[in-house]
Amino acid sequence: MIVHEVKIGKEPANQITKREHRKIYVGCAESDIRYRDMLVNFRHRWEFYTKPTIDFLTFDWNKSVLDQQKQAAKKIIHGSDGVMFIVSANTEVDSLAIWEIDCATSKGIPITGVDVGKNPEGKIPDKLIGKMTKYGWEWFAMFINKL
Repeated sequence: MIVHEVKIGKEPANQITKREHRKIYVGCAESDIRYRDMLVNFRHRWEFYTKPTIDFLTFDWNKSVLDQQKQAAKKIIHGSDGVMFIVSANTEVDSLAIWEIDCATSKGIPITGVDVGKNPEGKIPDKLIGKMTKYGWEWFAMFINKL
């Protein structure tokens, strides 16, 4: 039997009274867009694990106007509270993925790499070493709740 002590008129110490709104940029290599979209499209599940409300931001590249798009992507990334980056074997060979990671780390934005299990060699971009997490809601929540 589980017994909880409740005192009327007093909030429990662990109850959340204010929900902060966070913006999280989710980036990936071009070939990993399906993993990014799965993460973003299931955001309603975050309410089970996280304290703040969240907007996930993404950017789809059109390589014909790359310079203009880099400025737009930079503005989105720099306006974010944190960055989650999908990491697979394709990450290190995608120059735009590396650029996005560099853009976030150069501004000091908190970042975590999300291991999707598609990286048999275990290659991780240098700026994500020691900042990796597993793919799963409970692991994402640990990162987001620290923001």
